[in-house]
Amino acid sequence: MKFFCLRHRSYFLPFFVIWAILGFLQILFSQNFLILFVNKHWTSLADIFFRNFTYVGDGAFILVSGLIATLFSYRLAVKIFLSYAVSGIFVQFLKSMIFTEIYRPPKILAEILPLLHQVDGVKLHHFNSFPSGHTTSAFALFTVLALECKSSALKPLLLIPPLLVAYSRMYLLAHFLGDVYVAAFVGIPISVLIYFYMNQYWETQSNPRLNGGLTKLF
Repeated sequence: MKFFCLRHRSYFLPFFVIWAILGFLQILFSQNFLILFVNKHWTSLADIFFRNFTYVGDGAFILVSGLIATLFSYRLAVKIFLSYAVSGIFVQFLKSMIFTEIYRPPKILAEILPLLHQVDGVKLHHFNSFPSGHTTSAFALFTVLALECKSSALKPLLLIPPLLVAYSRMYLLAHFLGDVYVAAFVGIPISVLIYFYMNQYWETQSNPRLNGGLTKLF
């Protein structure tokens, strides 16, 4: 596992640098201050972008990604589906069973909510804030893709989509920084473990049908 992580350090190292910086910000500033800072810096273009890009962390997007992966690699598709399922179940367990009384920004900031910028067409929720499910799913998906990617130069670029999803959750007043911060650290390890141990398992299999994807049928 140690050598596996070292081999993919071009993805993990930038993540840990960003994660450390965001952790330091949360030591210096409160969650309310950070979400209000994000809310203050809005534009009409950003409203459109983040309202739509946040769906990259939605279950439908992950499932479609997995289905597309079946065209080229059954193994990659299985890793995507498993990472999404395991991380999703774990997050829902945390939301519903452990952190049931951690509220979302609209609930915490109810007194000043009318003064805050709200994106048109986005429904605001009050409960089940911690951790962010969209952020977990996005990091789970793109971590699998980064591990599958052969190019060290492209691996760090695969951090950009899940980071944008995480930011979108704050921009849309859906989550605090702490919610997305922990979500990222849930999605990545689960995907790493599933990817690593599925590879270990498949090394013992000789079934040729495991190689390739649906395109081999044509």
